[in-house]
Amino acid sequence: MENLNQLNALTLQEQLYAILQKKIQEGEYKPGEKIPSETQLGKTYNVSRVTVRSVLQKLVDQDILIKKRGKGTFVNNVVHTENVLTGGSFTETCKKMGRIPSTEIIAFHNEAVHNELFAELKDRKNEILLIKRVRKVDETPCILEVDYLPTNYAFLTNLQDSLLEQLERELHTKLQIFEDYFQIIFSTKEIAELLNCSVGTPILEVTQHVYNSKHELVYINKQYILTSKYVYAVQYKK
Repeated sequence: MENLNQLNALTLQEQLYAILQKKIQEGEYKPGEKIPSETQLGKTYNVSRVTVRSVLQKLVDQDILIKKRGKGTFVNNVVHTENVLTGGSFTETCKKMGRIPSTEIIAFHNEAVHNELFAELKDRKNEILLIKRVRKVDETPCILEVDYLPTNYAFLTNLQDSLLEQLERELHTKLQIFEDYFQIIFSTKEIAELLNCSVGTPILEVTQHVYNSKHELVYINKQYILTSKYVYAVQYKK
């Protein structure tokens, strides 16, 4: 028996959810494999079936688990974990995992903005270049990615590959400073349609400010990540 911490600031439900999600991500429960029953999980972690049922339903709603009538609950799909050694490159991460990356272009146009977040990027017309793409692993949508750039960066033509590498090459500079801001949001109708999930599904939103060595803002990247399919990884050195 593996008792959960009754004094933990997290609820028993949150603790159990974190444990099961970790076991799935680390491959202890493999894709297509049946997980222990509600009764077994309740005994293992000394929690009620109500708690177990609630956690399992949450994982089902996020497409991490799938229930098969009369058979039990199974791990649904592979959760792809970003490789920190690739520097956040989606394409390189997929290649290292032996997966096939692909990109669907949703938008590539100038757009008027009034948000101060983009003050350093917009031109005299208050416009920026907006690039919106869906990133897929083995044809499965995992990330909705939106890039905000100055309008004079229209030289970006190969939207299948890394924008960062293209910018470094075209601007003859190194992009060296990255500021990441994280928050959990719930998928809108647009995000749900593009990532093939239910409206209201929890989504990890990562807003990244990318600077050159002079600490000049080059562009802003937003990623809306379906964490049941893809895990965003960050490495820090002290």
